[in-house]
Amino acid sequence: MKMMSVIAVTPKEGATEEIANLIVNSRVDGVDGLDVYSIVHTREDQLLVVNQWASIDAFMDYVNGPHNMIELVEHLCERFDEENVCKAYSGTIMHQESK
Repeated sequence: MKMMSVIAVTPKEGATEEIANLIVNSRVDGVDGLDVYSIVHTREDQLLVVNQWASIDAFMDYVNGPHNMIELVEHLCERFDEENVCKAYSGTIMHQESK
């Protein structure tokens, strides 16, 4: 079953684009089990990374693996929500749009 994970970070001033670039570049060759991801810049100046995973096993492999996104960007963040790293939402995807 597909599942979603959401990670929220608050970038240091001027680091928003650098964080987004680090995430995109780290995933350029793909990540096992990651089907789709989006980076959203909110009005509250947070970045939300919304990931769609092939399964919860793929998500856990990523979280426990060497390419954990938080470790990649934490030095550029004022704050990151550690709890969000562990939150996963599993269930049917009701609506999805792609280009």
